[in-house]
Order: sequence, then C-alpha cells, then structure tokens
Amino acid sequence: MAALRTTPEGHAQRERILRAAMELFAARGYRGASLEAVAQAVGITRQGVLHYFPSKVHLLLGVLDLRDQDDAARIEAQAEEFDGFADGLLEVVRHNQSAPALPRLYAVLSAESVDPEHPGHERFRERYETIRAALALGIAEAQEAGELTDRIAPDRLATLLAAVMDGLQLQFLLDPEAVDMVGPLADLLAALRP
Repeated sequence: MAALRTTPEGHAQRERILRAAMELFAARGYRGASLEAVAQAVGITRQGVLHYFPSKVHLLLGVLDLRDQDDAARIEAQAEEFDGFADGLLEVVRHNQSAPALPRLYAVLSAESVDPEHPGHERFRERYETIRAALALGIAEAQEAGELTDRIAPDRLATLLAAVMDGLQLQFLLDPEAVDMVGPLADLLAALRP
C-alpha cells in the first residue's frame, strides 16, 4: 500500500482526492461531506479514498496540510514583490478575495473546530497560534522600520489584525457584493502608521 502512494500516479491520485475533499469541505463542512461524496467527485470508490487516507480525520488533516502548502508556496513566490509588512498582508487578503473557495474552506472548518471534539480542533488552535506569532514578528519588524506605530505591542496588534482579517473574510463570504476585504484593511493599516 505504501509503495503505491510514493509513485507519481499515487501522488497525483492523492492530490485529486485532497482537492475534491477541499471543495466538498468548503461547501458542506467536514461533518456534511462524506467519504462517498469525495470518492464520487474523484470517480473512485470509498475504498479507493481509504487506500490513501485511512479515515476521514486523515483526509481532513491532509486537506489542511495542502491548503497550508498552497498558501506558503504562493506567499514565498511573491515575497520579494511586497513593499513592506502592510503590502504583504494586503496581498494575502487580495488573493483570498479573488479566490473565495479557500477562505470559505478555512471559515467553515475553523468554525466547526471550536468544538474540542472536532478532529481539527488542535490543528486550528495551533494554526492561530502560528498566525499570531508570524504577524507579531512582521509587526515588530515594521515598527522598527517605522512603517507601523509602536503604540500597540506586536503580540496584541497581531491578535487584533487576525480578528479583523477573519471578520472581514466572514462578512465577505456572507455578502461578497457588499463587502470588500482589501479597502477596509488598507484603511486600518494606514491609520496604524506613525
């Protein structure tokens, strides 16, 4: 079984399964999407899905890993184009607004995971911890460079920015015609300049 997963065909099939699950989890949530629905979307059997992912929990964790890999690769590819912390943050939000399937997936799964019994609970708790730490580091560097005010401690401002970004994202997903995620965040970042 493990040998099949290491072949190029096995990797391609695994990614097809993950991408189908990503779409279904975004549309229906983790609990609302069945392994059968994932299998049908890929054109294989439920057993075929279980060949690559021994349980639905493994599939969820694979989807979360894939989403993180996609984001990291995109940000790394664009990093040199950013003109400071604010520009990089705005580019992330711009991307999320232009490709709402990923923010929807994140919103649905993170909301479900507030239940301590949800299989993604610990992963999302750790994810927010990582996001806050990364934002705090970027904020501290931006404050040192004179790009952002130092009136708010980096860790506290990181928590606030994560909350603002998630709130804008949720409002956008609920009413994309009425809510722009980029403009209000740009206004806030401008107000945080020294």
